[in-house]
Amino acid sequence: MRICTFLMIFSLIFSCTSKKETTIKALLLTGGCCHNYEYQKKKIQEFTSKKLNIKWDVLHEGGVLKDHKLSIYNSENWSDKYDVVVHNECFGKMIDDNFINNAVNDHLKSDIGIVMLHCAMHTYRKADEGKDAWTKMIGLESKKHDHQDNYIVNNVAPQHPIMKNFPKEWKTPKDELYIVAQEYKSMTPLATAKSFKDNKNHTCIWTNEIGDNKIFGITFGHNDETFDSPEFQDVFNRGLLWTTGSLK
Repeated sequence: MRICTFLMIFSLIFSCTSKKETTIKALLLTGGCCHNYEYQKKKIQEFTSKKLNIKWDVLHEGGVLKDHKLSIYNSENWSDKYDVVVHNECFGKMIDDNFINNAVNDHLKSDIGIVMLHCAMHTYRKADEGKDAWTKMIGLESKKHDHQDNYIVNNVAPQHPIMKNFPKEWKTPKDELYIVAQEYKSMTPLATAKSFKDNKNHTCIWTNEIGDNKIFGITFGHNDETFDSPEFQDVFNRGLLWTTGSLK
């Protein structure tokens, strides 16, 4: 009896310890034109590591090119190594449909979590078939953005676990609002902001689910000040956790 009790206690302790020490294996893909990716990649690693048990690999390549092909997509089963991949790249003129379709399939063949930031939404936007596959994975399509300004972001899903700590309204640092051309039925809006161009509310924070893949997206992230914002950092962390099934 004592042996059984001891084994049960040991099992519980081991289980709790293992769960607590589980490390999220994350990959950040970044590079391309128009943004300070050197600063942003460091800031992402910094603020996530303060709150999460996370280990980062970073692939930063392509210089300021708009048509670069990320080299990791040439590796077989690369997504099997990670719990989540974060996209913060800007390759809007890369139009190789075959390459893009294969990249999307690499994501969706496993249950890897996916986080999409800012210009990842405009990446591959000029491709034909590839654009459709990419935007379907994201959950929405955007082809252009409004001018840089301080936008009022409205929390439209306060009960969602990602938005638990997000304020009812958040005034962004100076940033760009992306104009949403279409939303897929698989996506769920979490926050919106009104465009000065068309006076319409556009989804700027959302989730998407395709099979076993959970996708989280936020269209803000043009300037460094956004990455310094506590509101941005908190919703990013919670969104990342959600994609891995770890958000409580």
